[in-house]
Amino acid sequence: MNIDTEIKRFKMDLLRKMPFYGDIVMRLPFIENNSISTACTDGGKIEYNSDFLCGLDRGERNFVLMHEVFHVLLFHCKRRAGRDPKLWNTAADLIVNNMLSRLSSDMSAASIPFAKPSGLISAKLEDGETTENVYEQLLRDNDVNNTTNMILLRLKYFGSTALVENIAPDDIVIRKDGATEGHMIADVDLSEKAGLGEAMIKQIIRDAATANRSNVGSYFIPDRFFTLTESKRIKWDKLLCDFLVEEISDEASYTTPERKYIHMDLILPGYGKSDGKIEEIWAFVDSSGSIDKNEMEQFLTQLYRISKEFKCVFNICYWDTTVTDVYKKIIKEDDILKSLPRHFGGTDINCVYKYIKEKKIKPDIMLILTDGYFGTLDKSLISPSLAKKTILVLSTLVKADDDMKRIGKITRL
Repeated sequence: MNIDTEIKRFKMDLLRKMPFYGDIVMRLPFIENNSISTACTDGGKIEYNSDFLCGLDRGERNFVLMHEVFHVLLFHCKRRAGRDPKLWNTAADLIVNNMLSRLSSDMSAASIPFAKPSGLISAKLEDGETTENVYEQLLRDNDVNNTTNMILLRLKYFGSTALVENIAPDDIVIRKDGATEGHMIADVDLSEKAGLGEAMIKQIIRDAATANRSNVGSYFIPDRFFTLTESKRIKWDKLLCDFLVEEISDEASYTTPERKYIHMDLILPGYGKSDGKIEEIWAFVDSSGSIDKNEMEQFLTQLYRISKEFKCVFNICYWDTTVTDVYKKIIKEDDILKSLPRHFGGTDINCVYKYIKEKKIKPDIMLILTDGYFGTLDKSLISPSLAKKTILVLSTLVKADDDMKRIGKITRL
């Protein structure tokens, strides 16, 4: 097995199916180093033992590679700051593997093999949990002077009591006074000069988010990436503009390849401009009373301006348990104030899809504005082709669930 080829295949899968991550892995060096036992990172480059990766199946190999990528994006090497290396590495692994367990279903949906190897630890953690908090709990529960490879994970914190021997290969390689501990056998300098600088990693994340606005929200990306980079999620209006630009472009073609990655032996399709035109935008707005009137007017006004910029028809439909008020072909901005809901009731998002089917509507782009509490979704009503054209705009900070992901791209008001 040629591991270099396998890594390139994983990168190509991400570029095509999860391009936010694809752009990132293209900018991180993956280096063979058979002097280490498994895989590691110094916060910049990712090193691996080829025999170790050969011993894993494809899904496990992809998991290990993404595991190291997440350590880089979370600045785990830089954030250790003198803490006990074994406990810090354990805390970091718990955080990363918990995040990757959430990404697993999206990988599967994208037909990318992805499975946690049996040797990696995991624990169910609260959303927003930090490596520093997990470390402090481990520090309280363990004797840091203990020279064994045994670490106690207590019931009150992790949901189970486990005394785990040789809990995991130490995949963040840390040097301590020129010596190594446990599985830490690689001689990697973790000084400020090691790895990529924080500014560089932050820029990599920002560039990936900017270049792939229309994909951010369609699969799991930890909010922590954006918090650490002091960046924000792509707003719905930016996402809509990207949708419109993509829709009026030709399909990707290998006749005009993307030259950006040719030097890495990856030939990807490029895009060409065309004279295509979007005919209709359909906006379905939740009128159950959960969305503030000012928020609704702001949303509709911005949508109107975008529709005029791209010269397409703009329709507004209000819904609660049925589609109630429909305003077609909004011509003037002043008409928005006249196009407000007159009915208020419960909430059932399925009525949107039933209305589309009944009226035989085939929107070029569809937006659904809701607070995220919309009842039980009937999955049979949603076609993959419609989901690709749908932007789900959430007016609250409700956690995006699997039903929301099935509807379409997820963004915030």
